[in-house]
Amino acid sequence: MTDDSRQARAISAMFALGVVWGASFLFIKVAVDETGPTEVAVTRIFFGTLAIGAYVLFTRRAWPRPSPRFLAQIFVLGLFGNVMPFALIAWGEEHIDSGVASVLNATVPIFTAVVAAIALDEERFTTPRALGLLLGFVGVAVLAGAESLDITDSNVLGQLAVVGAALCYGIAGVMLRVLIHGRDLVNVTLMQLGLSEITAIVMLLAVTGGSPDFSLSIEAWLCLIALGVFGTGIGYVAFVWMIEVLGSVRASLVTYIVPVIGLILGWLVLDESIGLNTVAGFLLIISGVAIVMRGQAPVRRPAAAARATVGE
Repeated sequence: MTDDSRQARAISAMFALGVVWGASFLFIKVAVDETGPTEVAVTRIFFGTLAIGAYVLFTRRAWPRPSPRFLAQIFVLGLFGNVMPFALIAWGEEHIDSGVASVLNATVPIFTAVVAAIALDEERFTTPRALGLLLGFVGVAVLAGAESLDITDSNVLGQLAVVGAALCYGIAGVMLRVLIHGRDLVNVTLMQLGLSEITAIVMLLAVTGGSPDFSLSIEAWLCLIALGVFGTGIGYVAFVWMIEVLGSVRASLVTYIVPVIGLILGWLVLDESIGLNTVAGFLLIISGVAIVMRGQAPVRRPAAAARATVGE
């Protein structure tokens, strides 16, 4: 398959994944209304692990023998790519609308660009990227409104939690770009989700004192299954592949699509309002992302020095 063909397929996958991840914020909102954020994180990782595990068994993939150092790196990747952002978003959606959460999640490419500029030689931080970063955070402030000055307000804390999750995704995206180099994407994802599930279970037991709440309605269970299988399992493999083909910053452009779907579904299904500040914040964030992308350096394979930093 030619590079042009792979990039065309990756772009198509990006649009499909944007729809799936946009709907994920609706699924999270429905589930977290009936249980806690750590239960949501554990359950979505569990179903995601099942989906990827079934695929590995069906395709009879050879299981690698990773070194202890690589497993430690995958553990850290799981913390930033799964456990912390899943719990933070679910906690945030206890206090804010699902559509607002999807818009705040659109800051992922901005955080990815900052982290990539620090960690990778080929992802230089340029003046346009700095301007895009500033514009994106102005958008976050506009979306939050005047209440953003009161950090004790539950809505503000919910918004900060989702922004924190976006930072986690940015870190994980850059780590993935380096760690997947020359490795089987599906196996790396399965290892990441498996280790993430163990970590999330330990966190759940600590938070709930050993008494998690899984007494959910059928509707909530269906949302969690869809969230895990499609958003966390199949969707995650697609995203890892997109990072390898397009680069970590370009792949994170999927967040252009996510907030549009999230806002529409929140309005249609949950009757969430779309205020002027939400629209203005969305436009500013997306404009900041666009500037960041226009100012990026050409995408190349990770340098040897970068591999030495976080590679096996």
